[in-house]
Parts: sequence; C-alpha cells; structure tokens
Amino acid sequence: MNNQLDQLISRWTSLGAGFNASPIDGTLDLERLVLDTARNAHRMARLFVMSATWLHTYGDLIAKHRLKRLIRDELEPEYQPVLGLLLDIAQQGTHPLEFESIIKTLKPANQPRALFASSRKSPKLRVLSKRKASGISLKWNLWCQPIEFKDDAIRPASWLMRRHPEFVTRADFRGDLRASILASLRFDSDAGYSELRLAKLAGGSRAQLRSALGNLEMTGRVMTRKADGANRREVSLQQVG
Repeated sequence: MNNQLDQLISRWTSLGAGFNASPIDGTLDLERLVLDTARNAHRMARLFVMSATWLHTYGDLIAKHRLKRLIRDELEPEYQPVLGLLLDIAQQGTHPLEFESIIKTLKPANQPRALFASSRKSPKLRVLSKRKASGISLKWNLWCQPIEFKDDAIRPASWLMRRHPEFVTRADFRGDLRASILASLRFDSDAGYSELRLAKLAGGSRAQLRSALGNLEMTGRVMTRKADGANRREVSLQQVG
C-alpha cells in the first residue's frame, strides 16, 4: 500500500469509516475525496465497500452541483464508470435516489472487466468475477459481487458533526447549490474572484448562484462586495457563530 492510498484511507478514517488507520486533521474536501476514491477503489475492496456505506448514510453532505462540475473538469474518463458504480450502489434504498442527477452524466466502461485488480490477475479469477457479479456492476461493465453495507463500521452522525462542525451546514442544505458555493469558496482557487467564476466552479447558473448567494448573505455565511476599480462582485466566506 503506497502513500497515496494510505492518505486516502486516513481521510476516510477522519470521517468515521472503519479502517485501522490514523485520521488526518483539518477540513476535508468531500467532493475531491470522492473523486480520489474512484481513482483508487480498484486497488482495495474494503475502500470501495466502506466509501459506498458512508455515502449511503451521509449522502446529504455531498455538494452535488460541485461534484458534477469536478467530474466534468477533473476526473479522468477511465475512472468515471467506477464512480458511477460507486454512487449507484450508495444510492440504493434512498428515496429519492440520492445521486441520480450525477449518475445520469456517467457512462459504463467501454470494455467489461472486473472492478478489482485482484480479480484481474488470471483468466480463472476473471471468469469467477463475472459469474458472481451483481446486476448493478454488470450495468456498469465493472464486475463485482453484491455489496453489503457495513453500517456498524462507520461512526454515528453525532461523532461526525463534533469532529467536523462545518458539516452541520452541509446537512442542513442537503447537498443543494448553497453547499456547493461554500465548498468552492473554501477549496477552489480564487472561487470568490467574481460571481461568474463562482458560478462556474460551484456548478450552477448565474441566476441560480445569485439566488443562493442572497440566502447565504442574509444568514451571514458569505459577504459580497464590489471589487475596487472593477465591474465585478467579490464573494468571501464569513464565520458564523
């Protein structure tokens, strides 16, 4: 297991996922964590299962407009089917389907194959992987057995909110554009330079952004102001409470 995978598991551990690893400190970029998981899930079955379980339980915390934008701009095409399968599994049993708007933008793998690298090592393992593949995995051309959520291996919401108090706002917003705006201002370079740039990075239209900003400014979560000597409005995060 290399350092990149170690860091990824430590990030999930800090979110309460059941790994034997030390958690990292600080605020996490949830949407980029999801992308990094899609890039590395084929290397470790438990990573795939635990991330699917966490997303099934805490999917409301994901800023969905921003995640869709990051998939388009940052996630390599070969990993998009893996993400599609991960989100499709995670949304099973949710009403309405938690990630359906994102999944619609993703396509199955071009060539059918086993999801996990360990199942690609020999023709015998590949055949076995296909024979035992779930219906959802066959849909995405990435064979894996049915996933059983490990609900007893993730921390409860009370623990998660104490460790990451910024998630309380995400939970209140249930993944809508306001959550994407706050995440972009926190994690995307120069997101607050202008309303136009913020709309692009947060994944909403200019009109949608202005409506959401009105609510965020009213509740003291952001501040907008006209930039000195420029025909644009800057947006900055504010501390609340």
